[in-house]
Amino acid sequence: MQSNASWRKFSLTKARPPGISQTIVTTQTAIPVALIGCGAVSQAFYLPTLRALSATGEFAVHSLIDPSASARAPLAEAFPRAGQFTTLADAEMPAGGLAIVATPPRFHAGQTLESFARGWHVLCEKPMASASAECEKMIAAAESAQRLLAVGLYKRFFPSSRYLKDLIAGGQLGVLRSYSIVEGGPFKWPAATPSFFNKAQTPGGVLLDIGVHVLDLLVWWAGEPESLDYADDAMGGLETNARATLTHRGGAQGMIRLSRDWSTANEYRFEFEHGLVSWKVNDANNLTVQLAGTSAALRAQLVTPLRSNLNGAEPQPLATNPQSFIAQLQNVAAAIRGTQPLLIPGAEGIRSLRLIETCYREREVLDQPWFTPVESNRAQELAVQS
Repeated sequence: MQSNASWRKFSLTKARPPGISQTIVTTQTAIPVALIGCGAVSQAFYLPTLRALSATGEFAVHSLIDPSASARAPLAEAFPRAGQFTTLADAEMPAGGLAIVATPPRFHAGQTLESFARGWHVLCEKPMASASAECEKMIAAAESAQRLLAVGLYKRFFPSSRYLKDLIAGGQLGVLRSYSIVEGGPFKWPAATPSFFNKAQTPGGVLLDIGVHVLDLLVWWAGEPESLDYADDAMGGLETNARATLTHRGGAQGMIRLSRDWSTANEYRFEFEHGLVSWKVNDANNLTVQLAGTSAALRAQLVTPLRSNLNGAEPQPLATNPQSFIAQLQNVAAAIRGTQPLLIPGAEGIRSLRLIETCYREREVLDQPWFTPVESNRAQELAVQS
């Protein structure tokens, strides 16, 4: 996640990913918003985003819903006209509004279904639910209620993510041959409860947490893998470290390593037929590219396209991380108004969760070379019991 400081300085007027309007709207009717869950995600991400988009008239925060008064307090200070409620059942908002579900994953399905029953559209944070079966119910309920179901996988809005997709799909560097992904570090998220580490409250560890973004991007870029091998250190509990090797149609092979307890390079690296591309985690508009046969790599900020002549406007930087988060909310608003297609609907959000479930079904015990034979045997026993 980006530090809070990086979210305090951003502009709505800088360029955004393709297809995202840069027009500041002031004459339309604001879409009412019910924010369900006022914890760390809402305070760090949705508070500055909704404040910015409320100023443009795109949204109006109508209801803040959380059982904790202290969690609601920062949001209530930012949106003093919003009603405060301890439960979703008590909340009020007109039909046609947007419910943002930002609670722990075990609540996502139930709160999404209840929101549809109230006539609201839904933007559900990642992971979409605790299980793909719940996702399927959410998708069916959205269709039945004729409401939108968006999923908060905002990293697809990064210009760097979109550029990587173009390179893989367009073949400008030739065929993708392999990739390696390492992401994570010591857990520092300001969680209000220990639910991240309680198997009774969440079905997965690091793979379900940060891995859902990794796998969503990977499936979006390269398609679903044809085969995979997966190992972690759950041993009957929740995994802190995870490793997966994957093979895609066309022969591309990849390695993913995720961790919650040791520092990683936080880097994605792609080997193409005619070059290498490196991307740092959460860097929304920078890539490093090295063409085959060249003597140096190019570290580049992504900017608006060049024109063939020298009289065009100066290229402008594309969206930052906070602006990409804003872009997702703008896309949801435009989809509600019928002026844009919804870019990350429930049918997309379920894909990474299905892949995570496949990993868990195929899991093996991650090699721990310091274990004694007795400890290794016990680890295998615990893994079988999980």
